[in-house]
Amino acid sequence: MNKTVVIIGSGPSGVSVVSNLRKQGFKGTIIMLSAEEVPPYSPAALGEYLIRDNEEILFWHGRNFCVENEVECFPGERVMEIETDVKRVRTEKDRIIDYDTLVIASGSSLYIPPTVQGADRRDLLNFKTLAGADRIKEMARKGGASAVIVGGGFIGVEIALCLSKIGISPSVLNRRGWIMPRLLDPETSEYVLEDLRSQGVNPLLNTEAAKFFGDDHIIGLETTDGRRIDADIFIAATGVKPNVDFLSGSGIDCDEYGISVDSKLRTNDKNVYACGDVAKTIDLVTGESKSHGLYPVAVSHGQTVAMNILGYDFDYEKQVSMNSLKELSFKIIVVGALEGDEIKYKKNGILRKVYLQDGKLNGFVLVRDISGAGYLLSLLRKRKRVDTLGYSLVDPSFSPAYGVTSLV
Repeated sequence: MNKTVVIIGSGPSGVSVVSNLRKQGFKGTIIMLSAEEVPPYSPAALGEYLIRDNEEILFWHGRNFCVENEVECFPGERVMEIETDVKRVRTEKDRIIDYDTLVIASGSSLYIPPTVQGADRRDLLNFKTLAGADRIKEMARKGGASAVIVGGGFIGVEIALCLSKIGISPSVLNRRGWIMPRLLDPETSEYVLEDLRSQGVNPLLNTEAAKFFGDDHIIGLETTDGRRIDADIFIAATGVKPNVDFLSGSGIDCDEYGISVDSKLRTNDKNVYACGDVAKTIDLVTGESKSHGLYPVAVSHGQTVAMNILGYDFDYEKQVSMNSLKELSFKIIVVGALEGDEIKYKKNGILRKVYLQDGKLNGFVLVRDISGAGYLLSLLRKRKRVDTLGYSLVDPSFSPAYGVTSLV
């Protein structure tokens, strides 16, 4: 097959497309464009990189990935425009590249809503980039640095835990009265809050940013209730948005939540695929079309796209939201949608909850004792009634401990 595949993005999904194409014997031209001026790396490993100070953790396919896989890589060259009618892309350096098949794997970015004055400042760090992580490392080396993370969701908490481990004092702003409100209820959140405080993280609940201060660089922020908070580093983590700005005028169907795709991960243009964080796919539990933002999903998407480019008839596997905070002093797993009838086990500091809807397992959260996580996940994926199991679903002595390591 002698054709040109252009991939926008060099993260896990784009890399997976390349690996699977070459593994299957694709001999055509592969061109990879990336906004960052570094070889392909995994943003999911930035936290570990920050703590362990080892770049090789990031470059999980090696620094010579492009050379070894015969990929024409253009790092530091952002795509500005896609002309689907003539099948070509234009970069910020006015480079014109023609394609037979285009793969959009541009990933996502952390952000703060534009209602916050100064939310678009360039010195507001984005922890989903290597440049942002390196800036944080530089501050940590100076000693005594403080940080404010705007957003107390999963990503904000994960960043705070990483910073505390390298000597930076982090505060986390969250507008709700508990931490990680999209994933946890107030009861479960208390377990996380207690551990955050023990690790030197300062959660500021019921607190919302209004504006940032500073001329050359940000030195402080003002909250909506008039308080001022000063720090050395400010990090955006209120939410995640797909990188789709360059698609304006392309005709590719997308919105602020990502790119619409069919079961093959093909967009409304038959020559264009989307995968990874930027693609909206169907959630197995909720049926919602959404970006899952998970490393395993990105890799799986890449395989699906590659096989379809090669002419196979592959559908993507519907996914389930899964999150685990690795830097807490205890294990916690949150899977699926925590909605429906709750069954709870709470004893000796252990909390285990499952949620059933129409008799089917909708989601579960396990705190400290994660035995049986794989078993519960398999029940959830089957989408069959499990209500007859009742309390045994949360009883640690009952649940078989299958596949736990795949989740944590």
